[in-house]
Amino acid sequence: MMSTLALETRHIAETCVHDTPDDVAELARALRDGLSGTAEIVAEYEAALGDLYGLPHVIAVSSGAASVNAALAGVDFAPGDEVVLAPTCPICTVLPILALGLVPVFCDVAPDSFGLDPDDLQRCLGPRTCAVIEVPMWGYPIPSHRTWTLLRERGIPLIQDLAHCHLTRLNGDWLARIGDICCFSTHDCKFMSTGEGGFVMTTDPRRAERIRAYTRFGNLTGQSVGINLKLGGLQAALGLARSRQLTRHLDIRLSNRERLLAALDNPALRELPLPTHGQANGYALLLQAVGHDGRQLVRYQMARGIPSDIGKYDNQPLYQLPLLERYRRDCPNAARLLRSLTTVPLHPELTSEDLDYIARTLNDYSPS
Repeated sequence: MMSTLALETRHIAETCVHDTPDDVAELARALRDGLSGTAEIVAEYEAALGDLYGLPHVIAVSSGAASVNAALAGVDFAPGDEVVLAPTCPICTVLPILALGLVPVFCDVAPDSFGLDPDDLQRCLGPRTCAVIEVPMWGYPIPSHRTWTLLRERGIPLIQDLAHCHLTRLNGDWLARIGDICCFSTHDCKFMSTGEGGFVMTTDPRRAERIRAYTRFGNLTGQSVGINLKLGGLQAALGLARSRQLTRHLDIRLSNRERLLAALDNPALRELPLPTHGQANGYALLLQAVGHDGRQLVRYQMARGIPSDIGKYDNQPLYQLPLLERYRRDCPNAARLLRSLTTVPLHPELTSEDLDYIARTLNDYSPS
């Protein structure tokens, strides 16, 4: 006899297919006109992103990690200099730091936030700090304007890794417009997909010139170090087509978020608090277990066919990983935050039945 759980379980897709009506036409144009990272369609894609965000300099690159690597090329540093960031970010943000011979310094986050705690940030800054990276997660904004104000007083650049935060807003503007450099991922599981890919944005022409040169072997002049991080023409063609659907994509995700939040009435969980005047982008619904270990909630929803990034990646403070143990700096707020959370999909291909099932399942949850 089939169990009640098996009868009721619905398997929710982790992400959506990103194809658009323009994909094939733009891919055909790229095949005809050029596939390299210097093809005209790459420049068109960069221009489209610049117009969307109102930022003058956009450099398309081959991955999200490449965007962090390229962003760091836009700041002054020497081997052994330090980069401050939270241990709640993905390891993909830290690996480029190590690859460039820099030292990660883990700063605690503010309570119930992925934003850096300002008091702990002051303790982490030192004479060898060359940059600070803030990494808002799962589309939720953080008060990066406060961090940027503090850093400008010290002459330290702020990089925002916005891999999850396409079209996230703060104080009525794009979160991407805060900081000296921001970088994005367009991996297939992200808010917008080019399969693999990313991009870097800045208002500073000097930084943009350095970043672009770095991604093109130092422009082959032999005057500066660089590697090939360019995005190819086929990926740029997909990005160009799909960038036209971003606002529609955003509207559907936000509608799904509002519908789920309106349906949830379980006191054992809540949405992660948003900062004042912050708007999430619907990349995922980020829920906190109230008064108990969130891993119970993660296991419960995954057993019922609702995917969770926290369950998939076993998110934990990065200094607990073998590669990063030597950089350990205990961050209690970060540890508590990661063990309180789960994510819930909000992508545009969820049906009404999917959303009803998710709400019903979460409302039935009772921690032990």
